[in-house]
Amino acid sequence: MRHLLLFTLLVTMLFSCKQKEEATNKFLPVDKNATKETVGLYNRLFQLMDKGIMVGHQDDLAYGHSWYKEDGRSDVKDATGDYPAVIGWELGHVEIGAEFNLDSVYFQDMKRYIRETYDRGGITTASWHGDNIVTGNTAWDCAQDSVVRTILPNGVNHEKYLVWLDRVAGFFLDLKDKDGNLIPVVFRMYHEHTGAWFWWGSKQCTPAEYKQLWKMTVEYLRDKKNVHNLLYAYSPSETENEAAYLERYPGDEYVDIVGYDSYVNGKSAEDIQRYKEAMDRNLKIVTDYAAKANKIPVIGETGMESLPDSTYFTGIVYPLITQYKIAWVLFWRNAWEADKPNHYYMPFEGHSAANDLKEFTERPQIFMNECIK
Repeated sequence: MRHLLLFTLLVTMLFSCKQKEEATNKFLPVDKNATKETVGLYNRLFQLMDKGIMVGHQDDLAYGHSWYKEDGRSDVKDATGDYPAVIGWELGHVEIGAEFNLDSVYFQDMKRYIRETYDRGGITTASWHGDNIVTGNTAWDCAQDSVVRTILPNGVNHEKYLVWLDRVAGFFLDLKDKDGNLIPVVFRMYHEHTGAWFWWGSKQCTPAEYKQLWKMTVEYLRDKKNVHNLLYAYSPSETENEAAYLERYPGDEYVDIVGYDSYVNGKSAEDIQRYKEAMDRNLKIVTDYAAKANKIPVIGETGMESLPDSTYFTGIVYPLITQYKIAWVLFWRNAWEADKPNHYYMPFEGHSAANDLKEFTERPQIFMNECIK
């Protein structure tokens, strides 16, 4: 009788744990073989989104305004006292086997920064401005309309491109925590494709070719290279309506996260007004679609270069984003290069907008790293 009671109790406990796990992991990513940690991150994003909006910053740990590679440093932390909840990285040049990316961040350092972020409970997202495989120039070499076609199956550069994808896969598969588990990453590939400034842009390939490129990449990484620690993020530049937003969308079975990129292009009142209107329009597009399709909505990139408006965060961004339910807003990088003194999107200590950023991050709906541990 005693053994029967113990057996019944054990079965009940196991069933309860399973129920709890299923309740916690209500949402499944498009990779049905995703690691436990990746599934956990996906569900955590839904949960966090119900509570507030996370702040992100590109390359936050690697460098900042006037400094490069100082352990533990961050312009955002200098200004606010905390790291961003989300940190973005760039994989451009990993495909050609380089030691460092196109912004001079060594990939080995990047892996360490990603592990540090994960250990702190933060979230990592990665973009990839891969070179133009036809010309050997950068991703911004977009004079041709044949690059995508050459890397698709049966294209003359298809096999070479698969080698590039092998290197991308190798980077993601080398991201492991202290216990040897793969660290989950949000992969925001082939972004801003509704513009025409990258070789995968709207004037460089047809909607059908873009979709095929996206599907080929997901299927190769997921099914051929067994990369199961990725969530896939779709992030065009600004669009006018849902139809335009979805024109090149590869399908719900290939996308976990929907976002967009939008910047203040200029300093005038008209420029700021145009930005407000574009942000509001695109926030509605992505949040409406995310709600219908059970996706995570985000702002993939945004910012105002050199922050001439010292109330940009509380006066412009905050009123816009808090009208909508999104997971995060990622601000672009603070260049370290001496020839780019005005190329920064987050204030640093002593900048006229530093206090505004601190006030922004201290508001209840805004989450920094400490808020999501």
